[in-house]
Amino acid sequence: MILNEKILILGSLFHDIGKFVQRCTDKSRTHSVKGVEFADEFGNEFIKILGKEGFEQFKKIISTHHNPQNEFARFCRAADHISASERVEKEENEEGGTDWSNNFLCSLFTKIRLNSIQNIESKYFQHQQLTKNNYNSLIPKYVQNDVNAQRYKDKEGNLGEFKIQLKIILSFYKDENDFNTLINLLLIFFEKWLWCVPDFTGSPQTDISLYNHLKDVAGLSHAIWKTQQDKPNDTNLNLVIGDIPGIQSYIFDVIHKKPAKILRGRSIFVQVLARNFASKFLAAFGLTECNLIMLAGGKFYIVAPDNNTFEDDYKKTIKDIEDYLANTFYYEMGFVAGKSTFNWQDLKDHKITFGEIVDKATEDLNKNKNHQFRNRFINEDKINHANLILAEDYIESAAGDSNSIKCKVTDKPIRLGKDDYYTIPGVQPVEKQIALEYLIGHKVREGTLFLELERENKLKITKVYDIDDAPKKSDEHKILVNPSLDELLEFQNKKKDLLRNTLFLEVANYVSSQKEDGIDMAIDFETMSGHNDGAKYLTLIKGDIDNLGLIMAYGLVRDKEEIKNKDEEKDLTAISRTTTLSNHLKYFFSFFLNGFLADWEKQKDENKVYTVFAGGDDLMLICPHSSSLALLNRFNETFTEFACGNKEIHISYSLTNFKHDTPIRIVADMAEENQKKSKNKFKNKIDKEELDNLECFCINNDKTGTFLFDKVVKNNRHEDIIKEKDKLVNWVLDNNNPVTMGTIRNLLQIAEIIKEYEEKKDTSKLIWH
Repeated sequence: MILNEKILILGSLFHDIGKFVQRCTDKSRTHSVKGVEFADEFGNEFIKILGKEGFEQFKKIISTHHNPQNEFARFCRAADHISASERVEKEENEEGGTDWSNNFLCSLFTKIRLNSIQNIESKYFQHQQLTKNNYNSLIPKYVQNDVNAQRYKDKEGNLGEFKIQLKIILSFYKDENDFNTLINLLLIFFEKWLWCVPDFTGSPQTDISLYNHLKDVAGLSHAIWKTQQDKPNDTNLNLVIGDIPGIQSYIFDVIHKKPAKILRGRSIFVQVLARNFASKFLAAFGLTECNLIMLAGGKFYIVAPDNNTFEDDYKKTIKDIEDYLANTFYYEMGFVAGKSTFNWQDLKDHKITFGEIVDKATEDLNKNKNHQFRNRFINEDKINHANLILAEDYIESAAGDSNSIKCKVTDKPIRLGKDDYYTIPGVQPVEKQIALEYLIGHKVREGTLFLELERENKLKITKVYDIDDAPKKSDEHKILVNPSLDELLEFQNKKKDLLRNTLFLEVANYVSSQKEDGIDMAIDFETMSGHNDGAKYLTLIKGDIDNLGLIMAYGLVRDKEEIKNKDEEKDLTAISRTTTLSNHLKYFFSFFLNGFLADWEKQKDENKVYTVFAGGDDLMLICPHSSSLALLNRFNETFTEFACGNKEIHISYSLTNFKHDTPIRIVADMAEENQKKSKNKFKNKIDKEELDNLECFCINNDKTGTFLFDKVVKNNRHEDIIKEKDKLVNWVLDNNNPVTMGTIRNLLQIAEIIKEYEEKKDTSKLIWH
């Protein structure tokens, strides 16, 4: 990466840093002035990275990005307008004074509207670092200027602590090979501090986080710059979407009767895989993590340049990923990508919305789902016959046994030359991939998970460590899962080379534990089933957010009449609103869920839990069946608080009960069918007639519900069902009450007969009466 790119990226990333200083101190001077003063405090560190002349250009971006005085500032200003378009004109006229006093970030969920005209009270986030201990700070609870809301203040040491940590991070840079890692560290640092800081204080409704704004402006300005190096004055960019379809099929493709040993590791692995694929695209385009505008579950979005090499870089990266998947997973896991070229000037001028750009890229992605691995089978319109034949040698069994040796976890033959086979405690033989996933998921880790990648093929994981056990020096590419900022800063001092060439990933990975040889291991399902209040069954809780695609694409769109009549802030679909919304969902389904489940388990012994997967809009948990509905109800209540009570944002659930030794892939198939039943029960056919009902997407009218015991109910019935269950339990436990378990079983049988009569109108089912 050349010097000009470094100046532009760092300058854009710090262009509004003076706003954080304002939030901690006062607004007596503009954020540009305070930003330059802040940068000067770290002059030695920035000069080491950019040189003296480069540092002056860097500061010029900060001081003149509203009225550009160099080429870099012009690119930054263009990106600024795209990132948060409707408020830029207001901000460019900013003057110091007490009017700029809106200190807190408003939740975007108060503004989501698909079809309703509901007015939702604005809720705000308090100023807290985004850490595992502060997970509840993600629930917006406060009104603007609430005296109880916590605010960053210089007199309380917030700004001082921020500066100390920033100096440690900047000191990491030793030579030009460290630049990308430096950006990654700055992003995780900014995210922890600035996720809840508003990028704009000129409105009490400000809803874009300063973190997302800084990151997006840095990525957009770099993409625009790279485009115009090849095509001067060209205003096109590309949105690239990548996805790993069928993630759940891969996770649950396990036949072993103790799947808890491997399930969690497989889940984390596929999320790491998506992270690696996104990084592969960024490297091909010559971009940094600033251009990765969304990563959730198995999907990612990247804003890329439209330069001369884009098309070839795009196709080659897809080919490299498909070759890796074919050779490693033998076509059992796929990858699909889509793209959309858009004019950023049209986006800035509100001629198109970011949601429309996402729609076009998604349409291209969906079209390409039917063409996965096409390049391996068809080359220049000629069929590659060699790849059509799955010719592999397998490890042979003992003499006289005609069957190949199979992996005891997947029941698939182990291919010869794939490092032969491995063992995991109590299970042999297994493929190397299975052994790797076991190392990722079997232990309960409070600290960071360290995954080292192969030098030649950066898509392939070779080693797994707890971060405390990691080598002091490692130049290999690596991923740290669930990193703690304090932990990273500590290791920057102790193991300076550990962070070189490092990516970071947050995942939901909480599980209850059990001791094995003095080590906290993930609880197995047989042990978990013993923590029931009643029959020893387990429940797979499955949930997904309804209409998330519509919410992300159209939830912030305002029509002309709304803007005209209500004096709203023009179009609300600026890129950084979408990334802020996406990031908050990511936080909720990763570190928030981890903290929530840890506190849930502490309440009573029955509350054991195992996270299978959480990311994007999907959730899968396993727990004792007697606590499943209570857990689901509490989680749903918390999600409703997180979504500020917005009636158009809701989750559909299914509860699938099973015995601990039921093959887990059968359980997964049952859960998938139950989820469909849940959605189909209340599903609206959204047509013109339905859309006339302004509340057609609201929770009472839309498809959301919960499947349990072969019945689908609305989510607001959870409490009623829990009360009825408790009443039955209390009756049976009361020695003075004649109601017995036999009576309860008879009532259940009668209820099933009644249901059959209601569905089939077969009067013979009334004979019992």
